[in-house]
Amino acid sequence: MNTKASVAYGWGILVLAGGGAYFFAKRSINADRDERAALNEERRIASQANRRRYQDSAPSKPAQASSGILEKAADGINAAATPNIKPSVVADPAPVNQSQAEMSAKSQYEAAAPYRSRKGDRFS
Repeated sequence: MNTKASVAYGWGILVLAGGGAYFFAKRSINADRDERAALNEERRIASQANRRRYQDSAPSKPAQASSGILEKAADGINAAATPNIKPSVVADPAPVNQSQAEMSAKSQYEAAAPYRSRKGDRFS
């Protein structure tokens, strides 16, 4: 038979076990969080070092040969008719209009138009 003392003892053990589990879980979570923060910091430092290394090795001026190729390609495409337009704009192979931009923003699984039931509301 359960007495007041046995119920209190049971609840006390349950609260103590829960508190201990919380303490050890919290300690483990904090250790994982600190480890992840240290790893992210190492990655950030390595990324900055790679960026600096790339910036030091990259040429500061673009190559003259590549700009000459663009000018030659643009000369063949109405360059005389549009002298104020940059060669890169004239040589654009496939300009994108608004509907193409909207279609590319959607997922391949997303419908072009939202679903509308033909029957209407079933409660009306």
